[in-house]
Amino acid sequence: ELGVFEITDDERLSEAFSVASLRKLGSRSFTDIWCSFPTHGSQADPTISLDSPARARAYTLDVHIHPDHSLEGRAEVQLESRSALDRVISFDLSRWLAVTGVEDDHGRSITVIGGQPQGGDSTQARSYDHIDVVLPHPYPVGTSYRLVFKYHGNVITDVGNGVLYVGARGTWYPNLDLGLPSQYDMTFHYPRKLMLVATGARVEEKTSEQESESRWRSDGVFRVAGFNLGSYTSVERRAGKTMVVVYATREAESALERQHDTERETPLVVAGMRTPAINPSHTVQLPLAPSALLGNVADVASQAMQYYSTLFGPYPYPRLAIAQAPGRFGQGWPELVYLSTLSFLPKSERSEMGLSRGGNDPLGPAIIAHEIAHQWWGNLLGWQTYHDQWLSEGLASYAAALFLEQGKDGKRQFHDLLRLYKHDLLTKTSEGATVESGGPIWLGQRLSSSIDPSGYSNIVYKKACWVLNMLRGVMTDPRTDSDARFFRMLREFVAQYQGQSVSTEDFVHHAEKYMTAESDLEHNRKLDWFFDEWVYDTGIPEYTLQTDVRALATGKYEVQGTITQNNVPTDFEMPVRVMALYAGNKRMTLGQVVVGANGAHFKLIAPRKPQRVTIDEDNLLAVVH
Repeated sequence: ELGVFEITDDERLSEAFSVASLRKLGSRSFTDIWCSFPTHGSQADPTISLDSPARARAYTLDVHIHPDHSLEGRAEVQLESRSALDRVISFDLSRWLAVTGVEDDHGRSITVIGGQPQGGDSTQARSYDHIDVVLPHPYPVGTSYRLVFKYHGNVITDVGNGVLYVGARGTWYPNLDLGLPSQYDMTFHYPRKLMLVATGARVEEKTSEQESESRWRSDGVFRVAGFNLGSYTSVERRAGKTMVVVYATREAESALERQHDTERETPLVVAGMRTPAINPSHTVQLPLAPSALLGNVADVASQAMQYYSTLFGPYPYPRLAIAQAPGRFGQGWPELVYLSTLSFLPKSERSEMGLSRGGNDPLGPAIIAHEIAHQWWGNLLGWQTYHDQWLSEGLASYAAALFLEQGKDGKRQFHDLLRLYKHDLLTKTSEGATVESGGPIWLGQRLSSSIDPSGYSNIVYKKACWVLNMLRGVMTDPRTDSDARFFRMLREFVAQYQGQSVSTEDFVHHAEKYMTAESDLEHNRKLDWFFDEWVYDTGIPEYTLQTDVRALATGKYEVQGTITQNNVPTDFEMPVRVMALYAGNKRMTLGQVVVGANGAHFKLIAPRKPQRVTIDEDNLLAVVH
């Protein structure tokens, strides 16, 4: 009934036992992981990914980009052995790059599996985005050794009007264990007419009649390295002591201007989140000119950097480059942000394309702020395993919402965004279940499957954003309404763990140092009740509120009521704010009520008669009746 599936037991892995199946949905393939967990006999530390028998300590890359935009590379990778048994190391490498050879320290040729396209046709892709290198012998744990790769292929595409698309952003070089810190020393040779920008500091630059050459070194250790290039114009801004440089082309890519039907029907993916497809009923004025709004993007970026420096601590690097990337995505890498062409267009043009949703502009300032937040969350602080990646994406999403909140009309924009996320989480799948019920945040990338291809982006980005907002509420002092301890918690978390890969447990234990007495629901100075419900489990509570208001002799009003709870496990409990609503959209918090399986009864005092009494749904992920 279930079709073909695979059971794996490999005691060398951090999650030794797994059951999974390969499924296709249209033209896309998914590995549906049914379960994956450590075993009692596992030799690996479950808090550290040891899925590779080696760790890359340093990369030295020398890359030639030819006039036809093909790439020819030499990668020298300094490795440290983590297994005295394994001889096979898997490196991520784009399927469009063919390996012509791998050598060890002594110049001996190393066997490579999967390095060439099938049939030997260099114009074709290989089967997978990885290669396996077979060492002549295993190395004792802790031993350092070196591998040198030579490879070539096409991962750069001209998408029209002189706009270039650098694909394979994490696999344009043989990459081992994306996300683990390494040092990078990269030299690029490229056509003189182009401008190239990369992660790190540009330490050398030369130009000849036909070619430019630039050398880039990482400032400390990076978890990934990349580059972008094109016929750019640029502007500069200062954000405190940091220089921000923004690059864009004079004209948008041809596909965007032509507005093909296929372009209109395909949803955009921005920072992992699906955004509305371009509406075919709308037209745009041509030509589209990304470089015309360089100053606007630079202003937003510098404002976000300065704001985040007050929230999370100093910007962690000496510079930041933001470079236009065609079409459909944004990424924030160390000192380099890839930003969609659409973010360089006026808001009016994005609206004309039908990209706004519920008044929200997902490709406007929020996406710029999201990617800049990754300089702290994801780059300065990494994550230990796929279970913990939500800290990076959730905190970047919440940081973007906070950036909106402190701007003009910020409170409305902030709550509109959270309402939109709530709507998406409560949307029903084809099987009649809510999107949120697809799995807990902690499952990470496993949330995207053939059942719900967008599960990861919906739950890890949107629900995690909500969870952090509710944690802010849990840490807010009910007497002063101050949320200062929440932001102090974030700043000190960055200060304590910078340069490290953190786990969900690290975050939980750190947050417990800042909890209020009112949030200690289990009287043990722990926040397990909160994280067990919202990160390690599924469920959005449904609350039904009934109230009765009567006048008191003092001139005040007594509000009595009950709250019942449904659609969550019986041990689910949550502090709920009860609000009084008055004319002119004025709101007042009457008190906080802890609601559990048996519901809650409350008696609160209002200074004057409310027009209506309700639960604070703006700051609580719940369905309220």
